[in-house]
Amino acid sequence: MKQTIGIMGNISAGKTTLCKLIEKRWGFVFYPEEVDELVLNFYYGDRREHAYNTQVFFLSSRFRNWWHMTISPHSGVTDRIKEEDVHIFTEKNYRDTFLSKSEKMILNHQFEAMKHNIPDPDLVIYPHTEVDELKARIEKRLLKEGKVREGERGLLASDDTYLEDLNTLYEEFYPRYEGNKLRIESNEWKLVNEDGSIRYDSEEADKLLDIIKQALKQHA
Repeated sequence: MKQTIGIMGNISAGKTTLCKLIEKRWGFVFYPEEVDELVLNFYYGDRREHAYNTQVFFLSSRFRNWWHMTISPHSGVTDRIKEEDVHIFTEKNYRDTFLSKSEKMILNHQFEAMKHNIPDPDLVIYPHTEVDELKARIEKRLLKEGKVREGERGLLASDDTYLEDLNTLYEEFYPRYEGNKLRIESNEWKLVNEDGSIRYDSEEADKLLDIIKQALKQHA
């Protein structure tokens, strides 16, 4: 039986790790978020200037990704859910006054028009992660990937509240999400080795996959 899983969460919360684990162990097709590093670097460089264009890009790419997963005959997992674009990132930019009321309205209208063709996933997983841990993971990723992720460096500044604000929005949104869902504390699951490799066959992975399997059964 085909199943779909969406994973939502902050930057470096462990979404891709979970997707790769489910892909490897269960044979799901992984549909990674479409990321244009040029778009992101422009956005992080001047959020006010590039907020609207960035949101349009990710909203359209998100639905394209979910559409591919929807029409596929295979079970799939993806590292963003479509609701994040309006309830997290659009809302963040609006609260920061980087989007006008009319721009937010247009993005919400586009979301409402597009979502009717995409069924809800069988399960949404929310790996909650504290900001200090998020920053530590981002720093490791910057060291590994270099200039590719250079735009994220500003998120590490002590006076930058972007990650904290996103966590607040996730905490607001998660109780309102009405579909089948599972919250986990990502710090409690040691799925990645120091060198960045995933512990696919570890006892930790077995336990977490069992929890996810039980959550999926609630939707069956």
